[in-house]
Amino acid sequence: WALAPIGQSDINRRSYRALLHPGAGGRTFAQPALIRNAEEHGRASAIVQIDDVLYQMVVVPVLAPDPIAWVAMGVSVDDAFLKDLRTLTSLDVSFIKVNADGHWQVLATTRAQAELEQSLRNLSVQPLVDTAPVRLNDYDTLVTTLPQEGGNPLTIALQLSVSQGLAPFERLKSMLAIIMATSIVAAIIGSIVLARRITQPLAALSRFSARVRDGDYSARMQLQRSDEIGALSNNFDHMLEGIATREAEILRLAYMDTLTELPNRMMFNNRLAQELADGRSSGAPTSVLIMDLDRFKLINNTLGHSAGNKVLQAVAKRLREVVREADTVCRLGGDEFAILLTGADAKRALAVGRMIQTVLEEPIDLDGQPVDVGSSIGIAQCPVHGEGAGLLMRRADIAMYAAKRDKSGIAIYEARFDGYGAGQLSLLSDLRRAISERQLSLYYQPKVDLRSSQVVGVEALIRWNHPDRGMIPPVEFILFAEQTGIIRQITRWVIEEAVRQCGVWVAGGITLGISINVSSRDLLDRELPQILAAALRKHAVGPELITIEVTESALMEDPQRALETIKALKDQGLRLAIDDYGAGYSSLAYIQRLQCDELKVDRAFVTHAAERAKDAAIVRSTIELGHSLGLSVVAEGVETAEGMKLLRELGCDMAQGYWISQPLPPEGFARWLADSEWGTARSPKRAEHLRVV
Repeated sequence: WALAPIGQSDINRRSYRALLHPGAGGRTFAQPALIRNAEEHGRASAIVQIDDVLYQMVVVPVLAPDPIAWVAMGVSVDDAFLKDLRTLTSLDVSFIKVNADGHWQVLATTRAQAELEQSLRNLSVQPLVDTAPVRLNDYDTLVTTLPQEGGNPLTIALQLSVSQGLAPFERLKSMLAIIMATSIVAAIIGSIVLARRITQPLAALSRFSARVRDGDYSARMQLQRSDEIGALSNNFDHMLEGIATREAEILRLAYMDTLTELPNRMMFNNRLAQELADGRSSGAPTSVLIMDLDRFKLINNTLGHSAGNKVLQAVAKRLREVVREADTVCRLGGDEFAILLTGADAKRALAVGRMIQTVLEEPIDLDGQPVDVGSSIGIAQCPVHGEGAGLLMRRADIAMYAAKRDKSGIAIYEARFDGYGAGQLSLLSDLRRAISERQLSLYYQPKVDLRSSQVVGVEALIRWNHPDRGMIPPVEFILFAEQTGIIRQITRWVIEEAVRQCGVWVAGGITLGISINVSSRDLLDRELPQILAAALRKHAVGPELITIEVTESALMEDPQRALETIKALKDQGLRLAIDDYGAGYSSLAYIQRLQCDELKVDRAFVTHAAERAKDAAIVRSTIELGHSLGLSVVAEGVETAEGMKLLRELGCDMAQGYWISQPLPPEGFARWLADSEWGTARSPKRAEHLRVV
């Protein structure tokens, strides 16, 4: 373009000459705003259109050294220029304008011009300029105005091919698909490898645990690994050892008695069932012995439970020494033991039972204090007494209670024992009715003074006239009454009836003392003294005429409470007698503390004292003991003239028994007293009075 001197701003612009564009000579410079901007800022540049051609125009001063002219230089916006723009922006760049007919005209573009003009041809101008980017064919297009200092604004279209823009994402998508597929393959391969390293040991552990579940604790895991599976295997082995130890202890506790180290009831039942099964095939007999200690409760109450435990341990040791190794001794519970004799008939079972009683006769030493224990043994044999384990145990138990009841020590099961036991089941309701329906009655057995040969008193003995069973003796229901607690009602009835009868006799001029038996449960009844006092007042009977008979075992059940009850009775003036002396277990200290008045020698020693020297010696020593303590001595069970003679010679005070008279009802006793030699000294009038009472 033409060069113009600086400062000649008033020079006619038409005089500018174009040096590089000869065809423009003499024409006005197409971009005067560019010259003005250069004058203001010292230089200027812009993209301008000259003859439908775009140029990158730069105007700079000519310095010599002061500005003397302006030089306008332009670079054509050609393909190379556009290529550089596309490289820099990563976009297709198009310079466009609106032509005279209102359509877009492409001045320069990086795309194919015809294709771009075709995409722009049917679009209006205004929406493209003013709106956000739009989609033209496969291109996202943004049309905007590019302002220029010193030049006219340019309209530029920036385009990005959607397919080209998405190409990296497609490549990424493909790459991700490849990575995913590779990962899946690697995971499959890794899982196979991992499964082989984990599932195989776990399968081995599963098989091993199945063996443990079936009770096989002998095997151990053999996984020599240092990882978690190896640690699990080692822990499993340790756990198995702990389980085996605990199960062995559980089995020991389940089948062994921890106190005596004997088998318990469960193991005994298992061995008995097995022995019976073997016996059915071989035909060999089997015997079961049930043993109960007679004085164990007394030992517990007197010396304490620790002493009782020592007694049980000593008894267990002695029982093990008696039986063979093939036999079984067990503790059923409490003071009850059972012995299983394999291949033993009743004869051998009876011999073993006697051996047991022999070894138990020797006192047990409890820290220097000797303790005597007795036992009652019941025997049942298979197949004679039954073939089932439960039946044998039940019948041996029935025989044991029969031995305890009869004081025989040993009893072999008999059918009559079972019938008796079954009959007991209905006794409770029958006993309650017996009291209310006056089925009970008192019989009186005379007590004779051996010096004067006269009756001085009677013992009141209860009888039960059952409407279906007839007369039932006390031995068949008193023990049951004590076990069920109904004995208290019976004792209250006995007290009322005996004191009433004593009052009748006193009113008739006959002074006879009456002895009344009370049980261990009665001695523990704190109301007993009040009941007796009320009966004495009601029937006008002096307390000195009533003697309370208690057994030694009753005193020992709860000594302290029994002593309190007896003291209250003694304070009322009642007399006290120790019944069945010699068959019980009390000490002289208790007799002395009780301040009793009478000592009754048990019939077990009196009945055969005339024939047996040992029984006579016991009776003699008991009489001497009683006299030395200031007590009257009464001998029970006198059945022969020789026995009466011996008792007189030994200095016994009183006697009672069938030789004198059996127990009689009140009317029978009246006749006996009037007619008997033992009562002839009494007046006929008084005897007659007795008959009418």
